[in-house]
Amino acid sequence: MIQTEQHVSLKQPSQEMTENFENENSKMDYGKIAKSDVFVKMCREKKRFTIYYTLFYLLYSLILPYLAISTNLLNGKVIGELSWAWIYGISMIPMAFIVSSIYLKKADYFDKEAKSILENQEVL
Repeated sequence: MIQTEQHVSLKQPSQEMTENFENENSKMDYGKIAKSDVFVKMCREKKRFTIYYTLFYLLYSLILPYLAISTNLLNGKVIGELSWAWIYGISMIPMAFIVSSIYLKKADYFDKEAKSILENQEVL
């Protein structure tokens, strides 16, 4: 069976849609927003949050294999045959939920801050 090429035509945005977008955003001076103290502070705070949480979770995740391979620290029994390695490994599940829920709350905060900055720019 011979397959033929199918050409998918992508529709160009309508002129009206493009004009509406340009009219709504023509009031915004994004260069001015990017240089504003409020925006720079928000970006710095967001970057700091992202870097610290990423490093924390990476370290938390990578310490388990290191401790399991390099030390005997996790070989101790907690209850019966349950070792510290199992406790640490299982603790990664709730830790993932905790870190992701904190991230979601913080992302919502940053979205509201960005919206507030844009709304304040419209007033100026």
